[in-house]
Amino acid sequence: MTCTDAYATYNEFANFWGVDCTEVEAQNTMTQCLEITATNIHASLASVGACDCTLASWALNWLKKLNIIEAGVMYNSRCGRPSLTDEAKRMFLEWMDRQLELVRTSKIEVCAGKTGADWPSISWASQALTERQTAEIIANAIQSEG
Repeated sequence: MTCTDAYATYNEFANFWGVDCTEVEAQNTMTQCLEITATNIHASLASVGACDCTLASWALNWLKKLNIIEAGVMYNSRCGRPSLTDEAKRMFLEWMDRQLELVRTSKIEVCAGKTGADWPSISWASQALTERQTAEIIANAIQSEG
């Protein structure tokens, strides 16, 4: 995955919001809007070095959802636009900001095989009460490194 394109297509946008537009020009404009609104997602992913990783199994659909929701709030056209009140737009933008903050703080990790910041880093810490236990802990640490 790279941080260069939209995560969603016009058809995915239309299916999500339940809108339909047959005007090619409006569909092209929506596609451009999806590409532009994806840049906020790209910036958050880039801030944690997640632009070039293999995505977790769920991550692509989540990124599509973020892209579609922000585009739905930002897009303004007579054709194929979700009908949102100003309050709903504000709510969606606040939700988007929280989601992107979770990415930037590594609370949500989109890369496969990685864990978020809230995942325990150790399950058990060894305690050395004798010199022999200290030596075993050091030996195990050296062995696990390499």
